[in-house]
Amino acid sequence: MKLIFKYFSEINLDHVLARDDHVGIKCAFPQDYNDPYELFLGIDLDQGSELLATYSEVVQEVPSLLTTCFSKSPVVAPMWAHYANNHRGFVIGFDVTLFQEAFPHLLVREVSYLEQPSEDLVRFTEMAARRRKPRDAMFLREAVRYHSYFSKYQEWSYEQEVRAVNFEDYIEDVRDQKILYVPKKCIAAIVAGAKSADKTKAALSEAAAKLGADFYDEKIGRSFPTPYLVAGTGTASVFTKGEIVAPKGTCKECSEPLKSNGKRCAWCSIDDAERFNAAKNNPLRMLDNHGLLDGYIDSFPRRPRVPYK
Repeated sequence: MKLIFKYFSEINLDHVLARDDHVGIKCAFPQDYNDPYELFLGIDLDQGSELLATYSEVVQEVPSLLTTCFSKSPVVAPMWAHYANNHRGFVIGFDVTLFQEAFPHLLVREVSYLEQPSEDLVRFTEMAARRRKPRDAMFLREAVRYHSYFSKYQEWSYEQEVRAVNFEDYIEDVRDQKILYVPKKCIAAIVAGAKSADKTKAALSEAAAKLGADFYDEKIGRSFPTPYLVAGTGTASVFTKGEIVAPKGTCKECSEPLKSNGKRCAWCSIDDAERFNAAKNNPLRMLDNHGLLDGYIDSFPRRPRVPYK
C-alpha cells in the first residue's frame, strides 16, 4: 500500500477532525504557499528574446489552480519542524490509490526537483515558434502548466513532496477556506508528534479508532537516524520504501530500532567496564579530582571572535 502524508499543526486539530468519518484538508492557490518561486520553473531564460517572446505569447499566464501538498514520508524532521509546529502537531497518512479513487478528477503526482527548468519546455517552444500549429501551442501550454505545478528547485527536495491539483469538483467553502473532506476509507495512519501534548495524543488516538486507521507516536531516539513510530502496543516501526514496517530489530535495552542486525544500539552496547575505563582515563575528571578543573576551564584559550566575511 503506497501512502502519502499530510503534516498539520496541533492548532488545526479540531478543523481537520470536524466532520465524522472524514478528514478536512485545506486547499490553497500557489501564491499563498511558502515558496516565493512557485510556478517559477518555466522556460530557460537563456534561450534568447525571440524564443522567449513566443513562450510569453502562447503561455500568457499559468492558471492558478487549487492545490494541496503531501509528503512521501512521515519522518522528515524539517517537515515536522516547519509544518507540524516543531513536532507538537501530527501527520495523517492516506492510501494514495483509494484517495485517487475517491477524487478521480484530481491530478496527484510527485514533485520533481530540478537545478534548472526542463529542456522539454524549450523543445515545445521551438516547435510552436517554427511550425505555428495550434496543437503545438496547446502542447506547450499544457507542458508549462504541468511543470509549473510539479517541479520545484532542488533546495526543496527534503520535503519529498506530492501534490494534488485542481479541486473544483470536490472542495467546500468553510469560513472563507477551501476544504477537501477525505472519506475515512482513504485514511491509513495517524501519527502524533514527539512533543504533542497528552490531550492532543488522546484526541488523535480516538480519531484513529473511529476512522479505522493505525495510530502511532513519533519518537526521536539517540541512535536511529530518523524519527521512528511506536504503536499503541509499544511496538516500534520504521518508515522505509513507502511503508511503515517492522525494523530489522530493536535494542533490548532502550527498544529503539536498529539499523542492522544485533541486540543493542550503539549507546546501549557500552558496558560498565568501558564506562569505568573511559572515566578513569578522562583527563578532565583527573583535574576535577584535584580541584583544578574550574581554574583550567577559566584559563583555557577561547577562539578569537572573527567577524564573518
